[in-house]
Amino acid sequence: MNTIAVIGKVFVDIKGTSFAPLHKDAKNVGDITFSNGGTGRNVAQNLGVLGNDVRFVSTVTNDQIGVGVLEELRCLNVNVDGVDMLDDNGMGMWLAVMDNNGDLQTSISKQPDEARMEEAILRQIDTVFEESDAVAIDLDLSVNVLNETIELCREMDLPLYGVCGHLSVIERNRHLLQGFTGFICSREEAEILSDMSIVTVDDALRVAEVLAMKGAPLTIVTMSELGAVYVDLRTNEQGHVPTTKVKVADSTGAGDSFFSAVISELMKQHSIEEALRLGMRVAGKVIASHENGLTQEMYASLEQPTQE
Repeated sequence: MNTIAVIGKVFVDIKGTSFAPLHKDAKNVGDITFSNGGTGRNVAQNLGVLGNDVRFVSTVTNDQIGVGVLEELRCLNVNVDGVDMLDDNGMGMWLAVMDNNGDLQTSISKQPDEARMEEAILRQIDTVFEESDAVAIDLDLSVNVLNETIELCREMDLPLYGVCGHLSVIERNRHLLQGFTGFICSREEAEILSDMSIVTVDDALRVAEVLAMKGAPLTIVTMSELGAVYVDLRTNEQGHVPTTKVKVADSTGAGDSFFSAVISELMKQHSIEEALRLGMRVAGKVIASHENGLTQEMYASLEQPTQE
């Protein structure tokens, strides 16, 4: 079993889903749900369900919700000894508005206390990394955290994989991607980071190659219904893996679940294309549900899940 350190934020997600097409100037009748979320937390959950030994480094608020977050993760094979409990602002909040097709239309996020999170992470990561085989990090963290993570992974010869919870930090510091083993992003994120447009699969391959040459040697770009492309400069390989259409219930967490499954497979020494195929199957399960991540029941229903 691989031990993977996960660094990222915890959010409480408040999601409103309209029963009919949204009207911005009128009241919309729908459903409102509360759930545990955040890119870091989602990735930790997914990797735990996929059978990895996960060490999560983050902060939560010391209240009933924060305690519930930790209890849920423990039940999913996630070690939360590296999660600090803060008196206030240990977690963020994300308010999302979804249309009647389950697609995100707009959102507002309140961030956790960035300074105290940085202190908590930097105090622990060297010890956590010593017990890990790889590191997965949400790129929506401080530059200090990203720099220190890159340096430690380089010193310890640990694979480092990045995913965007939010693009703002890495967009201003694109050079940091050079310190990563692998980087996974969406079509929209790839367009912003490359200043190029993606319409076709060939476009995506060109953009992935540009990003790989400037950043992580393994770059993967997801394209929703078109599947995903990859460029691996370490082996001079590139390719496209198509996907099957899935009825969307809620698109939240799809990218996090894809990222998690890809890393899980790569750490088992499976090929990139095998990893992408599992990633799309896992993401398909998540977006067909109203969950933020993979559950034990979803994993059990996957057709012939890859075993270590």
